[in-house]
Amino acid sequence: MLSKPIPSATKLSLIEAAPILGVSPHTLRAWTRERRIPFHRCGRRIVFAVADLERFLADNRIEALER
Repeated sequence: MLSKPIPSATKLSLIEAAPILGVSPHTLRAWTRERRIPFHRCGRRIVFAVADLERFLADNRIEALER
């Protein structure tokens, strides 16, 4: 058992996480099936850690070309 509870603001449902990433819930569900994005499964529920979403966005950033 955890010594202190995890704040609910650090965990997001699939419906809450999709707009943060700018994708539809359907796309995010597909990414979880393909294991393209980190997630936790609580029974049938898919949960995303905010830190994992931020890391995913940072890791998939594409820098602009200098002209």
